[in-house]
Amino acid sequence: METLRLVFFTTLWTAIWAAPLPKLSRRVELVAGLIPFAAFGLRVFGACFIGVPADDRVRMAVAPLVDWIHGVTGAIPFQWVLDVTVAIGLVWLASIANIPRRWRLATIWVMPAVALASLALGRG
Repeated sequence: METLRLVFFTTLWTAIWAAPLPKLSRRVELVAGLIPFAAFGLRVFGACFIGVPADDRVRMAVAPLVDWIHGVTGAIPFQWVLDVTVAIGLVWLASIANIPRRWRLATIWVMPAVALASLALGRG
């Protein structure tokens, strides 16, 4: 299942990076930049509770969120949320840094290469 997710999202990210992306308005750029920031911030927040006993008062107060972040609960896995926010982040990066499409096409090989390396290392 992880291999399928890796192939799916790598294909999605590569397609987004290759697409003729529009220049976003400043307001949309702000929101598009905050979405991945918030999602990865939640990942860091969840990491703060690794090793904390389940009966800790603070841990119990945030247990549903932390359990979702760690993949224990939730209809939509948190890792899928992170993968989608990477797609949003690619659109944001291309817009805010004003990266021309020809430069994006010149670097398009990086995402599939990293995915293939990850698959190769995972089988070793």
